Amino acid sequence: MVILVLSVSTLAFCVFSIMFSAVGRRIDIKAQRLNLVVHKKKEVFSELDLSIYKRFIAPKINKMTDFLSKRKKVNKNKRVKSTVLERDLRYAGIRMTADEYSFVKNVVLAPILLVSFFTALALKTDPAIKMLILICGVVVWVLIPRYFLAAKVKSRQNNIKYQLPEVLDLLCVSIEAGLGFDSALLKISEKMEGPLIDEMLLLYREIQMGKARRDALKAFGECSMVPEVRNFASAVIQADKLGIPIKNMLKIQAEQLRTTRRQAAQEKGMKSPIKMMLPMVAFIFPVIFIILIGPIIIQLITQFKS
Repeated sequence: MVILVLSVSTLAFCVFSIMFSAVGRRIDIKAQRLNLVVHKKKEVFSELDLSIYKRFIAPKINKMTDFLSKRKKVNKNKRVKSTVLERDLRYAGIRMTADEYSFVKNVVLAPILLVSFFTALALKTDPAIKMLILICGVVVWVLIPRYFLAAKVKSRQNNIKYQLPEVLDLLCVSIEAGLGFDSALLKISEKMEGPLIDEMLLLYREIQMGKARRDALKAFGECSMVPEVRNFASAVIQADKLGIPIKNMLKIQAEQLRTTRRQAAQEKGMKSPIKMMLPMVAFIFPVIFIILIGPIIIQLITQFKS
C-alpha cells in the first residue's frame, strides 16, 4: 500500500510539472528579453545565462547516455530514428537531443508503469484483468510521448504559419525606418512574442556571435516544416548575395502569404457544406422522417387493429 501511494504521488508530481512547464518557459523567455534589453553588452550565451537544466542536469544526462552508447552497438536504423526524433524536437521547439529526450521521457513516464504494475498486484481479481491493466499501462507509456510530440509540432508549426505575415510587415516597417536587418530582428523580438519570434531571436544571437548570415539563415529555414519560412530564408540569402533591397522582397512575400491564407479560408468555406451533409443525413433527416411519417404510421396501425 505504501508503494502504491508513493507511485501515485510521483505520478501526480510529474503531471503537475508538465502542466506548469509552459508557464515557467514563458517567464524564462520574458526574463531573457529583459536582460537582453537592459544589458545589451553582456554576452548572451555565457555560462551564468544558462538555465539550471543546461548547467547541471544536461551534462549528467550526456555522460550517462555516452556511457550507455559505448556499451551497445548503434545500428543504422537507430541512427535514422534518432535523426527523425531530433528533427521533430527541432520542429516542436524542444531544445534537447534525442538521447536527452528519451531519458527524460522514460524517467517521467516510469511512474505510469509502476502504478499499473502495483495496481495489478494489489487487486485480487481475475489474472486476465491484471494483464489488461499492465497492457494499458504499457500502451499509455508508449503513446503519450508520441501524441504529445506530434501535437506540439502541429501547434507550433501552425502558429509560425499564421504569424509570419505580421512579422514580415513589422520587419519591413523597421527596415524602412532605417534599421538594419539584425537590428530589425531585435526590435521585432521586443514588440512581439511567439514561436517564430523565438526562432528569429535565435537567428539574431547566432549572427551576433559571429556565425555567417548565410549559414544562420539556412539554419533558420530548417527550423520549421512551413514552406513559407524556407522561402523567406532563401529570399533573404539571395537578396543579400545580389544586393537587392530586402524591404521590397518582404512586401511581396507578405502580400503573397495573405493571398494564400485568404484562398485557404475560402477553400475551407467551400468544403463546409459537403462536410455538413454527413451529420445532417445521420442525425437530422431521420428525425424529420419520424416527425412527418410517424403520425401516418400510427394511424395505419390503429386502423388495421380496429
